[in-house]
Amino acid sequence: MYCSKCGGVVSEGQELCSRCGHSTNNALGTQSAEAVELSRFRRTVRRLSRFWFLFAGLNVVLGVMGIFADQTGLWMHTGPWEPWPHPYIWNWTLVGSAAWTLLSLRIVAAAAAGWGMSRLTDWSRLMSLIASCLAFLEFPIGFALAVYAFSVLLGKHHALLYSRLGPHESPAAVR
Repeated sequence: MYCSKCGGVVSEGQELCSRCGHSTNNALGTQSAEAVELSRFRRTVRRLSRFWFLFAGLNVVLGVMGIFADQTGLWMHTGPWEPWPHPYIWNWTLVGSAAWTLLSLRIVAAAAAGWGMSRLTDWSRLMSLIASCLAFLEFPIGFALAVYAFSVLLGKHHALLYSRLGPHESPAAVR
């Protein structure tokens, strides 16, 4: 028999878990350690899904602020460290479009990863890893989220746990 709180092994007549002190008198005490681990992983995936949605929202806000700064000309003023004017092609075509493209990719990838992970689709794990690669470029929040996502999703054991969750089991059902 296994403890429903920590997953530790509990002997048949034992009333308290020796590892965490949790009572074993309830019906959940017969739950296996694998089921406890799967339940914890399901909660972690649900949390990661929420983080992806928050990250996409943060990038939308940053994009709106960037559009405002671009339209009002707040970032087009040169400072004392730049005595020469940049050519027009460098300001808009190369730097501007690359930044807007990267921001758009981060928003789409984070929203897709969040949506896919909330529904446990087959492609969501891969999409979350791609979104993590894009998030590495946004320090410190994106970097921290990418590290967390990699720690949750990489490895054979986590891949097996994610495949066992399956789309038929909704993570919203577990609280």
